[in-house]
Amino acid sequence: MPEARRLEALAERMRAVDPVAPSPGAKIRGWNLVLAGVTQSATRRPRVSVTRLALAAAAAAVLLVSGAVAASADSLPDSALYPLKGAWEQVRGTLAFSPSDKLTFHLDLSRTRLAEAEAMIARHRLDLAARAFDRLDNELDDAAQLVWTAKQTNQAAAADMENRLQQAISTHELQLAGLQGQVTNPTALSAISRARDRAVAAWQAAEKSGNNGNSNQSPNGGGGPGNGTATSPHPTPKH
Repeated sequence: MPEARRLEALAERMRAVDPVAPSPGAKIRGWNLVLAGVTQSATRRPRVSVTRLALAAAAAAVLLVSGAVAASADSLPDSALYPLKGAWEQVRGTLAFSPSDKLTFHLDLSRTRLAEAEAMIARHRLDLAARAFDRLDNELDDAAQLVWTAKQTNQAAAADMENRLQQAISTHELQLAGLQGQVTNPTALSAISRARDRAVAAWQAAEKSGNNGNSNQSPNGGGGPGNGTATSPHPTPKH
């Protein structure tokens, strides 16, 4: 074949050519290029590894925090996770924008504080129970303040909010009355009695804010809890 004979002739001519060795300068340049390539490869690999390690650590941290938050949801005041529960509640509070949402937030927390107080009484941690009752009172005061504010601007919304507050306090009153009938410790009984009085006072403050002819006064001021005799929306005899 003509192509095969041409390639054979080319090979014969190349055998007759003396081999050419590269100059020392060319060798040095070649080695420099090789070393540069090796160095660049070695410096890039750790960067990729560090980036992946950082991402993996961040993902692990997110999963750890998420798991801790989920685990703290049902934690009690004597638990190591309880501070995390409080921090998450603060985050939830910042996400409540409308007065109705804020009222829902405070009423939810009031139920949580009451459940915590009951649990601490059952565990004979009366100091933590008293603290939970105090926080229950704060939540109801905040709820009453929201109702008072709504009455100054939106009567229709205020009526719904007032009804929700009344229902919540009535439920708290029944729970507290039942709890009071189950315990015998004088300190616990005193704490429960104070919680009942303060819950009813919060309701009285919200109710009077639009009905006592002094609607410009905050329920936490002269007409708020602790001023006058509280009247329960659904009176329940104390034990």
